[in-house]
Amino acid sequence: MNASTLPNSTGNAGNLTIKTNTLLVRDGAQVGASTFSKGKGGDLTVNAQNVQIIGESTNGDFSSSLGVSTDRNSTGDAGDLTIKTNTLIVRDGAQVVAGTFGAGKGGNLTVDAQDVQIIGTGSNGRVRSGLATDGVPNSTGDAGDLTIKTNTLLVQDGAQVSTSTFGVGKGGNLIVDAQNVQLIGVSPNGQFPSGLSASAQPNSTGDAGDLTIKTNTLLVRDGARVTVQSRGTGTAGNMTLNARSIRLNNNAFLIGNTQSARVNPNREQATININSQFLIMSRNSNIFTNARGENVIGGNINIDTDFLIGFENSDISANSANFRGGNVRINAQGIFGIQFRDVASDKTSDITATGASSELSGNVEINTPDVDPNSGLVNVPTIAADTEVAQTCQAGGSLAKSSFTITGRGGLPPNPGDALNTDAVQVDLVSLNPNGDRPFVPSKITTTTPERIIEATGLAINEKGEVVLTANLPTTTPHSPWLKPASCRTIRNS
Repeated sequence: MNASTLPNSTGNAGNLTIKTNTLLVRDGAQVGASTFSKGKGGDLTVNAQNVQIIGESTNGDFSSSLGVSTDRNSTGDAGDLTIKTNTLIVRDGAQVVAGTFGAGKGGNLTVDAQDVQIIGTGSNGRVRSGLATDGVPNSTGDAGDLTIKTNTLLVQDGAQVSTSTFGVGKGGNLIVDAQNVQLIGVSPNGQFPSGLSASAQPNSTGDAGDLTIKTNTLLVRDGARVTVQSRGTGTAGNMTLNARSIRLNNNAFLIGNTQSARVNPNREQATININSQFLIMSRNSNIFTNARGENVIGGNINIDTDFLIGFENSDISANSANFRGGNVRINAQGIFGIQFRDVASDKTSDITATGASSELSGNVEINTPDVDPNSGLVNVPTIAADTEVAQTCQAGGSLAKSSFTITGRGGLPPNPGDALNTDAVQVDLVSLNPNGDRPFVPSKITTTTPERIIEATGLAINEKGEVVLTANLPTTTPHSPWLKPASCRTIRNS
């Protein structure tokens, strides 16, 4: 199914709209809109409850696909590809693509869904399942942007979501707005990591686009990665991650690479910006920027977090192999298990910024506030009641003539001599020594100092790998007890 302009035509192509409950494209089938001429290609719009793009043709030559594109000899722009659905599944080598093969601009790809799953590769392991906007080799047009708005995004088993340029044009921007993003594993043959990528490919001259993720939770694990890079002469894009929590586990990577010596005074390249309450790195996971080539400066790493936790040889590094390393800036309430070192070790979790020589090393700036374990806590002032009557230790004379009076609806009277009101309760004392051998002396009354509540100011990892809130022991002299017993005295009866 295709809507397109023919070669040598000058008019625009029509639009293709699919509205259905379920759309299934499989076994190499293709749905597309394209232009082969000067005219603009049509838009492809899918509005469905469930969209599944699965597999490839029997001989493996064609992937099942949804796509919009410009042809190699065309000059018109491609149309846009828009998918609105509850569930989008792309797996087993299938693809959803907006690309340009010619001089025209590639279309934008937009997905609005509750659940997006991009899984696996084709049967021969050479074609990845994916969502992509591309400027293909020898193209001159800019690639379009890729935007995903969803509740859950899962990219698994070597699949990829990407924007890229292989030609002269600029690569598109990749934008993800989701509640939960999970990037898991590599392809069965180990060749392809699952991930998100904005890149300029080898032999390209165009600049790569930026990659932005806004999410509640971001999980990257088991070899998966998030990448911005340039492997051509154009500049790399920048990565920006805004999340409540980010977890990198088991060889997970956040990468910013470049080999471009171009300098744009208004824009950095291959820089990673992270804004997250919790950033946890474990089991050889890494955040790094690397630069290669003459006069190529390494990208920067900027992290703003409440807690940064790194253990089991997980590193943060901003490096340049042949020139000046990038800078690392970390603002955190607490940093645990990872620290700055001049040279990275393969046994510890390190923060480094190295260059071609020690003089060309980047800067590492770590800002952590000095935290007082008692910060935010105050002693509430107390007004002690006159407790002499309640804490009298001895009763002499005839106990039958003695009495203990409580006035009011609870507590003690303001003064033992105050008049009783109608709510007064009188309790006669009962002798505990009827034989009168000696006066009864009750046990000593003691009070204890209430245990102070200390707010948590740190984290620790226990033997189960669990994060435990902790508080440092105070170094100041403890305050005196808040309540002391009154001195015992004898009350004599008249």
